[in-house]
Amino acid sequence: MRTKIGLIACSLVMTAFLGGCVSTGSQFLPSDTITFLTTDYRFKKVMESNDDVRGWARDALQTINELQYQLELERNK
Repeated sequence: MRTKIGLIACSLVMTAFLGGCVSTGSQFLPSDTITFLTTDYRFKKVMESNDDVRGWARDALQTINELQYQLELERNK
C-alpha cells in the first residue's frame, strides 16, 4: 500500500515536470499546476496516507510551484 501511494505521488510530480518541459510551446498542464494536481482523483489517496507521504507530497508541490513560477518569469522576459 505504501509503495502504491509513493508511486502515485511520484507520478504526480513527474507529470508536472514533464508538462513544464515541453518545448513546442503547448502545455499539457494548466497554468495553475498545483490546483490541477490537488484536484486529481488520485490526490485523495496521498492525503489519506501517513505523515511521511503527506510531507513528501507537500514538499514536492512546493517545489513544483516554485519551478512553475520560475518558468513564468522566463516566459515573460
